Amino acid sequence: MAAAKKTSTEKNADSSIAVETTRTRILDASAELFREKGFRATTVREIAEAVDLYSGSLFHYFKTKEDILMEILRTAFVSICQRHESTLASDLSPMDKLRRFIWQEIDLVFFDEEGDYHAVLYFVWREVTGENLKELVALRKRYIASWKEVIRLCHEAGHLKGDQSVCVKIIEGTLRSMMNWYKPDGKYDPDEMAEQILRVIAVDR
Repeated sequence: MAAAKKTSTEKNADSSIAVETTRTRILDASAELFREKGFRATTVREIAEAVDLYSGSLFHYFKTKEDILMEILRTAFVSICQRHESTLASDLSPMDKLRRFIWQEIDLVFFDEEGDYHAVLYFVWREVTGENLKELVALRKRYIASWKEVIRLCHEAGHLKGDQSVCVKIIEGTLRSMMNWYKPDGKYDPDEMAEQILRVIAVDR
């Protein structure tokens, strides 16, 4: 018995799925390359080769290399913001919220399937220009606002001392620098690493 012919709606749905799948493959490959080589050093040809496309075909899915970067950064920012905001809304104690924040950042960069997206976010977001930069600045303000709030809660509970804004910068700098020395299969898992960081910055837990 011959297979039933697909309707135009079904064909359009299949086409949309295929396009989205290819876009995801492009984003995944680009994030890996940007993490390894940097945004500027990565060529469109390298991205296309990584997903078995001709260089020109890449622009059927994204207009520019910066548009690829923007989608990677947007995905990473929204993901971590949603996780931190969910933690803030939870019933955890202030210090447990801070511990969860640190754990989430480590887990996302080193263990999550979109780890390359989050690693790129730490270093490459300033490569974005124009209107895209305005969106990223707004997302970064949202991200930093969550950190400021969790630090405020811990400070008011007497667990931290010193300037709260400096504490945010110290933690952010520590998490960013971990990509140069932290080994996922090393001595500390994310939970233990979060505890080590808290031992340095907390005065009363």
